[in-house]
Amino acid sequence: MQVVERVITSARPEVVWQILADVEHWRDWTPTVTEIKPVGSTGMKPGARYRVMQPKLRPAIYEVTNYVPGQRFTWEQKLPGGALIADHQIVPSGAGSEVELSFTSRGLLADIAAALFAKTIAQYVATEAHSLKTYSDKVSHQRAS
Repeated sequence: MQVVERVITSARPEVVWQILADVEHWRDWTPTVTEIKPVGSTGMKPGARYRVMQPKLRPAIYEVTNYVPGQRFTWEQKLPGGALIADHQIVPSGAGSEVELSFTSRGLLADIAAALFAKTIAQYVATEAHSLKTYSDKVSHQRAS
C-alpha cells in the first residue's frame, strides 16, 4: 500500500521545515495527532524514536530512518516481518514550497495492517498535508506582516 499527498504552500521551505520537523507540536496544527513524545533522547535525527498517538489508532513507536535537515525525514513503525513507513519531503517551488507526504507499507503483516486501516490512513495523510499547508501559510503571512 502507498498513499501520497502533495500540496503547494506560499511558505518558504525553512518555515515549513520548522513546523514539520517539530513533531512534538503536530497536535497544534493537525487533528490527526493527539500526542507525539520522544522515547529516550530528544532531537530529530536518525535513530530517534517517538511514541505517536492518533485518534482511532493504537499508540505506535516510530523511528527516524532518514533525515536531511531542511528537506526530508522518514520514520518507520517496525512490525514483525515489515514496517509502516511515513516520508515527509519539502522542496522549493516558486516563492514557496511543495510538500509531499507519503505512507507506505512493507512486508506481509504491515500490508495486512495497512489494508485494514487504508481509509483512515488515506484520510490522515491528506488531512496532515492540507493542515500543514494551512498552518505554514498562516505562519508565513504572520512573519511577513
